[in-house]
Parts: sequence; structure tokens; C-alpha cells
Amino acid sequence: MNEPRTIRWSRRAKTVPAMLGATAVGLGLAPLIVAAAAVADLLVGRPRLPRVRVYLFVLQYMVNDSAEILLAPLLWVQAGLGTRLNTKVSIARHQRLQSWSIRLLEQRADRLLGLRVDVSEVDQSALEPGPAIVISRHASLFDASLPGLLYQKLGYNVQGIIMAELLADPGFDILYGRLGSVFIPRDDGETARAAVSAMTANADGQTVYVIFPEGRLFHPKVRDRLLARLSEKDPERGERLSELSNVLPPRPGGLLTLLAELPEADVVLVDHRGLDRVGRLADLTKIVPVGEPIEISVRRLRRSEIPTDPAEQIEWLDELWLELDRQLAG
Repeated sequence: MNEPRTIRWSRRAKTVPAMLGATAVGLGLAPLIVAAAAVADLLVGRPRLPRVRVYLFVLQYMVNDSAEILLAPLLWVQAGLGTRLNTKVSIARHQRLQSWSIRLLEQRADRLLGLRVDVSEVDQSALEPGPAIVISRHASLFDASLPGLLYQKLGYNVQGIIMAELLADPGFDILYGRLGSVFIPRDDGETARAAVSAMTANADGQTVYVIFPEGRLFHPKVRDRLLARLSEKDPERGERLSELSNVLPPRPGGLLTLLAELPEADVVLVDHRGLDRVGRLADLTKIVPVGEPIEISVRRLRRSEIPTDPAEQIEWLDELWLELDRQLAG
């Protein structure tokens, strides 16, 4: 999204102080809040203190976000006052910060929430080489970080197609924007496609492009609403996807743009088992600590297997999502 500078800085003038202030308050009041949460947990017979665990994880997220905000000006100065932000050296610095943040949150998710990511069964050959288009279903706040976890360990630059609502998170806004991710409007397809097209201009073998075709977190009510809307707009497609029960109908626009702009790139499907129960933050206090590991599966779809006609690509995507849905149901 080619955002005017005035709009960007007007937003950050609000979100940056809000995040830094909330983090300072969260840290300052942590002893009192942790004590109160512990008492509340014990009073309802939950000795493993799920409220305490969730609070500490959220606080870690806020600390990471604030660190990204505070380090961003230093990285900007190192990049020649912003004139060399797109150089390999500057990108590498930002990638190290991004990798630190993601890995630290992965560790905290494991130790505090019991969310341990198991990559032992992942076929590493399915991840390489780049460039690649990475797609995944979106069932949890946590699954958005899975492609980054997998690819950053291999030294890839991970660029995401992200809904513009996440610009409200200032650390995400600054860091991911500088690393080439784009924030797209939900209901302006033309603007979104232009932004996705522009992000691939400098595609290389060390970059992967991540998109969640559903566009939002799964919820049964959302699925029903989207299927009803799809049936009105495109009855044939609505009928084809009417049996979906565990995933949302995919939005093809962004993926089709990537396929058109990256004609040699394979598609990598990343899926998971175990995160469906923690779709939203409120779900965490009900099940934390989670005892079972999060299993990750990766499947590489060679470009020769994917149709070249856009209409056929939509059918291909729909069939892929129907297959995912059947696997989840089984």
C-alpha cells in the first residue's frame, strides 16, 4: 500500500506513544497484576496459573514491540538517515531484530503457554529453494508467525501480505514495512493488488512471499457469513465451497497476483495441528498451559502442477482448501 507519509506519521504519532506507555505501565504494575491474577486463578482451582501465564506472555509481546520501536531510529540512522534502508546491509540488520523478536516469543510461548512448535516432521526440501509463495490457513493469532519461524532459520527474507488493521501495532508497522511486507486494505481489491504487485519488483532467490488466503481468523459465524455472501456474488463458487466446515472460503485476489508476478515460483502450503483451540487471546486462559506440541506440515506444490489460467487457478485454490477442510474433519 503506497501510503502518504503524512498519514503514516499521523498514525504513528498515536500508536507509538500508546504502545510505549502501555508497556511501561504493564511493567510497572506487573507485581500487583501477577499477584491479583494468581489469586484469581487459585480461587477457581487452577494452580497452574493460566491468567498469570497469559499476562506475562502479553507483556513480553509488548516489550518486544517497544524494543522494535526504540531500535528503529538507530537502524534508520545506520542506513544513512533512511537513504539506504533497502540495501542488503540494512535489511540484514532489520532481519536480525525480527528474528530475535520471533524466536523470543516462540520461547515464551513454549515455557509460559505450553505452545511448543514441533518441526521434527517438516520436510526441509519442501521449503527450498526460493523465491516461493507461502500460503497457510489462518486459525490462530499464533499461526501467522509459523512461516517466519521456518524460513528465517534458513536465512530467507520473509515478506508478508498483511491486512491494514495490523498497522495499529507500531512495531509491526515499522519493522515489517521496512522488510518489504505490505499492508493491504480489506475491501479495496484494486489497491491491494497494486501493492502486492509492487512488492515483488525485486524478487530474488532469498525471498519468500507469505499470504493467508482466508484473510482473517476462522470462526464458524464468519465462515457462514462469508459463504452466504459468496453464494450471492458467485453462485457457482459458493456451491463449490458450500461444504467447508473448518476453514474460511479463500480470497483469491492476492494469491493470483503473486502467481502472475512470480511465474517461476512454486507454492508452499504450511499447515498445522494444535493451534485451532487458541484462535483468540481470550481462548488462552481456558486451556493454558497446552500440553500437546503444535505439529507443522509443509507441502511444496510445483509450478507445473498449478494452472496458468486465472479462472482455473481459482478452482485449484478452492480444491486445495476443500482438501484441507476434509483433512481437518478427519
